[in-house]
Amino acid sequence: MNVGKGRRLILMRHAKSDWGDNSLSDHDRPLNRRGMADAPLMAQWLESKDLIPDQILCSSAERTRETVELMVQAWPREPSSESADSLYLASPDTILSMIRSSFSGARTLMVVAHNPGMAYLASMLAGKGVDMPTAAIAVFQVTTSEWCDLDSETPLELTHFMRPKAL
Repeated sequence: MNVGKGRRLILMRHAKSDWGDNSLSDHDRPLNRRGMADAPLMAQWLESKDLIPDQILCSSAERTRETVELMVQAWPREPSSESADSLYLASPDTILSMIRSSFSGARTLMVVAHNPGMAYLASMLAGKGVDMPTAAIAVFQVTTSEWCDLDSETPLELTHFMRPKAL
């Protein structure tokens, strides 16, 4: 299948976060050093595959927003991006609902959020188990002409999968 045509969905789990400051809420935890290194590394990998997204939807948590900021800085063009409170620790159904209700013009949409929702959604869409460690990326070829028609019951083609430790 030619992944240059049609729509593509990029699912990414945020990069590695810092657990060192017990005074911070889970929502406010930043990236640790590894996370700050992995995010631009994964951005470069996406660019090497011609997969820079048109639009990015991310959780409002600090670690997801930092992941997106570091990735965008590594790209030659800046995709539009939006953060959403509803993606913080969201279920697969919530993530899919957000995708369906947004971004009608995007050819390549990236969602950056948290496990277990990201791993469950990637597995549902692939029709097989997909492990999503921190900063992992799963790319799907979307067969529907509109995001609103995306259905979790129809497995999509998992065209690319990468995690930082494999680079």
